[in-house]
Amino acid sequence: MELTRSLVLRYDPGQFTFRNFAPAATDEQLYDLALQLNAFQTCPVDTILRVRVMSC
Repeated sequence: MELTRSLVLRYDPGQFTFRNFAPAATDEQLYDLALQLNAFQTCPVDTILRVRVMSC
């Protein structure tokens, strides 16, 4: 069972983490969102990660 998921945009240096997405959001939609969020930054994003925390 998935407990949480987040979108992490990593920069050199630093990162931004976004949480609390609608459960229906697809990987493609989250990637598109990351690109749109990065458009407001002065530095290009180095890495985009989707992090899922699962329960056992």
